[in-house]
Amino acid sequence: MTRTIGKVAFPSPTSNCLQNPGCNCDGTLHFVRLCGIMQNLNACPSVAAEAKSMRCHAMRTARVLTHVILGLVFAAGCDSSDQRSPLATYAPAESVGPVRLVGNTAITPRDYLKTIFSRYHAAGSYRDSAQVRLTFTEQGVSKSEIAPLSVWFNHDLVYMRAYDARLWSDRDGLSAWIVDPLTSNFDSQVLRKPAVGRRPDLRTLLADPILVEKIAAGLAGPPPQLEWLFADPPMNDLFRPEHQFEFGEQKPIQQQTCQAIRVQADSSSFVFWIDIRQGLVRQVDLPPLIVPAQADQPAQTMELALELTDATFDAPVTNPQADSLPSKPKFVSRFLPLPPDATTPLLGRALDRWPLEENGKPFRFAFGPPLLRSLDSECITAMICLTGDPTSLAAAALLQQWEMQIPGPIRQRVRVVAIVDDSIRSLPDDAKASLGNAIRLPMVFDTRNKLIQQLGLTPGTLLLIDQHSQIVWTQSTVTEQSLPGLGVIIGDCLDGVDVPKRIAQQTSDDLRAYERAIETEAAKFAKP
Repeated sequence: MTRTIGKVAFPSPTSNCLQNPGCNCDGTLHFVRLCGIMQNLNACPSVAAEAKSMRCHAMRTARVLTHVILGLVFAAGCDSSDQRSPLATYAPAESVGPVRLVGNTAITPRDYLKTIFSRYHAAGSYRDSAQVRLTFTEQGVSKSEIAPLSVWFNHDLVYMRAYDARLWSDRDGLSAWIVDPLTSNFDSQVLRKPAVGRRPDLRTLLADPILVEKIAAGLAGPPPQLEWLFADPPMNDLFRPEHQFEFGEQKPIQQQTCQAIRVQADSSSFVFWIDIRQGLVRQVDLPPLIVPAQADQPAQTMELALELTDATFDAPVTNPQADSLPSKPKFVSRFLPLPPDATTPLLGRALDRWPLEENGKPFRFAFGPPLLRSLDSECITAMICLTGDPTSLAAAALLQQWEMQIPGPIRQRVRVVAIVDDSIRSLPDDAKASLGNAIRLPMVFDTRNKLIQQLGLTPGTLLLIDQHSQIVWTQSTVTEQSLPGLGVIIGDCLDGVDVPKRIAQQTSDDLRAYERAIETEAAKFAKP
């Protein structure tokens, strides 16, 4: 559900699409088959599109990386190869004993990998300390970032750590919670469900839409170990007839000799590294990320791998050490979308006390043909915070193209400018010339060099400012997907809608609705 202010659509706490308020999807569980498991089911088109436009710097945080990988991991399948190996044999599907090496046994890589997954499906115990690793180069130095993606399973107990999501399921029931200080651990919500059975069905284990969103939007999507263990048959979509499989090289991983199984899926390739003696997947190499070239930066390849450290089928002697629940848990039968953040203090703030200049002359927010000015007609300035940062350069280029598509009558009342500080003015002449060739927006300078700092503007932040110098809208990033919504907001402003006031009122209403929903959920768990 969305709420509309004038022509502006804003997300409500019961919005169907949990990932993107502007999405027109029906809110169906975003849960695409990860070769059988969830990668995003009926994938949200807006989310998939936004993933393609992620910037290099944004990819280096787990929160943004989630949107880039969504829809990639194991979405693949590949064409069968008749290649056979004299080195590898396999245990029967019902066995979880050691994989023997038999010199005269031939098996196709497709069948070999099927057998490995059958061992997971037959196992009564499995655990690992898995993590997903992103490796990239920054200023000539190789760096990496990791996120947890581990699974612990023994009979009727399942514990999952996937990015900031935690899930514990045993004979007493299922609990899930979020470890995220930035949202106060998702406002301390703790999902509680009845027991899901001795060997859970994936759809039952991961039935909550927001929980699925959380784990599917991570660095490499959801943990594929859940698919290997609980899907029937496991990884079914991977083994389509048109998919290609081949044996690769062997190498040691975690001090174990591992055999590579290469899987080609259209233009994407995956490598499964199989421990040839234990029959375990020790690592999965995922398709690399190609970060598009930015200003003064060439295209970059970022490597992504799932490292299944400490993987074993051996039965444990103790239960896993789980992360603690929030100190004051709010028990819910379903995760509730958090209410919108409090209205930014920038809305409604006037910028008339900062002396701004354009081409050495005072800059005014009232503009347009004399007739419009005499009628006090509404006009809007879209101001992008421009620095040497690639994000702000990309945002400015997008706005520049977008401005050219504004219909003529409206273009008289809308202009796009870049607010810059002395860091741009002090660039070498050749650098300024290069910037001027790429970004042709009017450059507005803060003569005191304090506006950007005092307002706390980050590179790429967009402000909408009316003719009275009042900020009526802010957004921290500009993407192709945000531009249609931006046009709607500008339309509201030009029609005289007091957007800051309406947003403040709707935010207050949404907060009250969320609090009522939390109280309703709490009543379900209150002791009689």
